[in-house]
Amino acid sequence: MNSLRVYVIDTSYLLEIFAVPRHSTKEARDEIRSRIAAAAKSGARLYVTIPSIYELANHISHVSNGNVRRSLAEKVRDTVLSSLDNGTPWTIIPSQQLDTFKNLIVSFVNNHVIQDIDLSDSTLIDEAHRLKDTTYRGPGWRVHIWTKDKKLKAQEPDNEPRAYLE
Repeated sequence: MNSLRVYVIDTSYLLEIFAVPRHSTKEARDEIRSRIAAAAKSGARLYVTIPSIYELANHISHVSNGNVRRSLAEKVRDTVLSSLDNGTPWTIIPSQQLDTFKNLIVSFVNNHVIQDIDLSDSTLIDEAHRLKDTTYRGPGWRVHIWTKDKKLKAQEPDNEPRAYLE
């Protein structure tokens, strides 16, 4: 049942959702937007980590056309504010409490840096596993990482059938 699905969305998917020039293709954008729409319609839970939003904003800040750059930044701002105020289209995680950050940096050093996984992706992996181990640990729940990065995808709590990696 799709309503028991949880997706933690990586920067690579966000770049497609927002159609960031030089980081997005029509084929990938159409596929990912279709998957997002189907997930939302089915009642799946969608999460985005704060580091993924930082990375998205960094890519947008390098868009050469100032009008496009401003328009994209406004769309991201509006989406983030809607998420924070209304919980749609995503829930933004983690709450940036200092204890949470301490755990993330320790996990990064102990578990991820050796695998050439950066702090942003390390945060996404840890948050996906935290969701699986706490909020969505009951029978039938599946927690996935939506990304085009195969190395990151391999770290998701539950293997996703028919994953889109491009």
